[in-house]
Amino acid sequence: MVRHKEIDGTLRDWEAVFRQGVLTFWTFIALDADWHDVSSLKVRISQLTNGTYDPADQTLYRQLRRHLDVGLVDMRLESSPGGPPKKLYTLSPRGRDVLEQFTLRNIQPFSRPEVRTVIERKPA
Repeated sequence: MVRHKEIDGTLRDWEAVFRQGVLTFWTFIALDADWHDVSSLKVRISQLTNGTYDPADQTLYRQLRRHLDVGLVDMRLESSPGGPPKKLYTLSPRGRDVLEQFTLRNIQPFSRPEVRTVIERKPA
């Protein structure tokens, strides 16, 4: 594959926009199955994305607070030895419904044969 600086710059810009939007998706996937504090949520997102996402703690706190405020995420407090209670988060039933509908509308099309062909294409 021929690489040009112009292509690399365009690719980086596109990836930056894409990554910002898709972080909510990875957060919801991580919170779908379990309760997480911000630290374990970061680890789970990294696992799910093969290490390609490493969001800042502050980014996750802002995101979780926003989703908590609109009822997409539930929070509970868990006692923590030697410190303040730990905040744990999971998807609320409404958040799970939103995730399922989002996935059906926006992720499922990736399984179409013409899209799979591009995804599975080996670089020249």
